[in-house]
Amino acid sequence: MPSGQCMCGAIKLQVSGDPVAVGLCHCLDCRKTSGSTHATNWFVPEAMFSVEGNPKTFETTANSGSIVTSYFCETCGVTMYRAGTGMPGMMFVKAGVLDDPELINSFVPQGEIFVSRRAEWLSPISGASQKEEMI
Repeated sequence: MPSGQCMCGAIKLQVSGDPVAVGLCHCLDCRKTSGSTHATNWFVPEAMFSVEGNPKTFETTANSGSIVTSYFCETCGVTMYRAGTGMPGMMFVKAGVLDDPELINSFVPQGEIFVSRRAEWLSPISGASQKEEMI
């Protein structure tokens, strides 16, 4: 069962199965929450997801108008996952928090969104759908 945690270990999560999808997002919000040029997100139904600890939350409005909530550790600041009103019942787990680094290699992203904002020095993922904006 895939598991993950923040840097200090105060927030832990578990996923009871494989993600329904894996995607890269190059939007400005994902850049900021990941601290990198993009975010690699596991799409996980809420019923397959559990969290231990009390993450802090921050809400923002996406380009689509949906409210997106980021869940992060108040001690070390790591964003663990996000959820949005545009896709109710779906959690977006940040792949970088997963404990087993091999899981990142096991689930190749099927799509990329906001590719118009992708860093010019990054190449598209071979075989992944490419969307200018949201799905």
